[in-house]
Amino acid sequence: MLLSAIFMICIPAILSVNPGAKIRISQPGLSYAASVAVDILSARVKQLSIPDVKGSAKVAGGKVDYEVSNMKVTDFNKPSSAVTVQPGKDLTWSVGNIGIKIHGDWKYRYRLGFIDIRDHGSFDGDLSSATLSVSITLGIESGSGHITIATTGCAAHLNNLKIKLHGGASWLYSLFIGKVVGPVRKSLEKQVCEEASKAIDKDASKELATLPVQFIIDHDWLLDYHLVSAPVFAAGFLESTHKGEFFHMGDPSEAPFQADALPNPGTANQMVTIWLSDYVLNTAGYVFYKRNILQKNLTAADLPPASRGYLDTTCRTTPACFGTFIPLVAKLFPNASVELEMHATDSPRGTITPTEIDGFMTGAIIYRARIFNGSLAHLFSTKVSVKISLTAKLDSMVLKGKIANIIPTVNVTESAIGNISSTILTAVFQLAAKIFIVPELNKVGQKGFPIPVIKHVAFYNTSLSLEPHALCVGTNVKYSAAK
Repeated sequence: MLLSAIFMICIPAILSVNPGAKIRISQPGLSYAASVAVDILSARVKQLSIPDVKGSAKVAGGKVDYEVSNMKVTDFNKPSSAVTVQPGKDLTWSVGNIGIKIHGDWKYRYRLGFIDIRDHGSFDGDLSSATLSVSITLGIESGSGHITIATTGCAAHLNNLKIKLHGGASWLYSLFIGKVVGPVRKSLEKQVCEEASKAIDKDASKELATLPVQFIIDHDWLLDYHLVSAPVFAAGFLESTHKGEFFHMGDPSEAPFQADALPNPGTANQMVTIWLSDYVLNTAGYVFYKRNILQKNLTAADLPPASRGYLDTTCRTTPACFGTFIPLVAKLFPNASVELEMHATDSPRGTITPTEIDGFMTGAIIYRARIFNGSLAHLFSTKVSVKISLTAKLDSMVLKGKIANIIPTVNVTESAIGNISSTILTAVFQLAAKIFIVPELNKVGQKGFPIPVIKHVAFYNTSLSLEPHALCVGTNVKYSAAK
């Protein structure tokens, strides 16, 4: 609803001082939220029934008993509306130039001595130049990290109510009409505030409940977006900060490093801006390393059928093979197949700059030859450092990555077969990266990191840019009311 129409947004303990993700709603976004809120309030007010008004008055030497009943709102014009931020305090939703039309029935009985007059008819009421002001606060739900929204005050001023009665003796209208205007106006003021509060406290809260604070990826991995502190009210915008950390489902322990500070520009042109820190990427790398995901015994069976011959020591099915690059291996172990035991020696790290996304990995590779009797003969061991350049894109609000370039540095740490050229091994690694490593990493990148959105909100005119230590998603939004 109001703010939940565009508020895109659970582990309470917080090690990181800075959040991994941040969402900002600009003044254009708040203005759009106000227009959505007015539409919903209008639908609610049009369904209002007003309590009957009845009473008695002594007039013209006699007594008149009157009753106004079956009162309903027949129209609620779309007024002007705005949401403004009270810095450091809350939001104010202001609605002006409200016009409400009502219809109902009336009847009276006038008695003066033996004179007894009864009559009835209908009436139309027209209320103009009314105003509404609602104070709204947002907070954080203890334990879950969900965003909460609630009204803290409401004031409606419905002036200039004019009532026109139809049917009956017109000279008696003035005997009771003045007694009706006040109660009808006060009843409407109360009900309009009640409906505005329901729109926030019930409808908006229900919509905010659809904003996920965690995503489960491939059954075992958890991306945590819970709120780490209450939203901040600043001049011209509203901002929330989120955890943005990757976990294994069975291990909620924090990463042993902190997020860098997210950018903090003064203004934003689009309705919503979302920053995702490279902390999100780095916690994923840390968890993968900690859970021993970043290790692999690579054999010919892991390669595409057409590429399996590249690991042969004697070339049979491919124009070049491992024995071509290192002839000594072909000489010592002909007709064998080389196997690579690969593992990371530290968690990979990524850095986002305004010009590129860079990844850094260090690892070790042990080379062995699978000989004719099925045993493994140790060849040599290497240390590998890899710099990776990445590209990013948004696909249905999932942030996906792809490797654009990979630059290895390979050093031999020990050898059982004599001197091995690091330059040759670098070329071998590049071939292995092209055939196996890059495709496997790109599979992970295609799963991506989901960006939290509310169920009935669609993004459009979305842009993706790089900033210091963060990816920045700028977007406008459109809200489709729940059916």
